Amino acid sequence: MNRPTPNPSPAVPPLAGFTVGVTAARRAEELGTMMERRGAAVLHGPALRIVALADDTDLLAATRGLIARPPDITVATTGIGFRGWVEAADGWGIGEDLLAAVGAGKLIA
Repeated sequence: MNRPTPNPSPAVPPLAGFTVGVTAARRAEELGTMMERRGAAVLHGPALRIVALADDTDLLAATRGLIARPPDITVATTGIGFRGWVEAADGWGIGEDLLAAVGAGKLIA
């Protein structure tokens, strides 16, 4: 089995000659800079894009659908995500309706 050996020439950055793709949208600049400092060429191509919740028309449509047919079970994977959803719904004037629909079933967090 071949074991990796330490870089014999500290003058050569450890990622020199490598191209690294940063697919994150959040903190992408910070991550890219860190890789560049280690010698990598960095390409940025976010795999996901961040849309302000209040501007997310798909979320609005899904929220209205959920209100129309309240779920038996709602799973909230993050508190901040759930709060953001409720805040967006408040901005659309349907926050109380969303909470009532979710509250009609079981909420798992």
